Amino acid sequence: LIECIMGKVAAHMGKEGDATPFTDVT
Repeated sequence: LIECIMGKVAAHMGKEGDATPFTDVT
């Protein structure tokens, strides 16, 4: 469930932050 949500957030933030903080959480 978390990965699914992070995936969507990473898709949005990934463009600007490369989903760095999200990758660390996952």
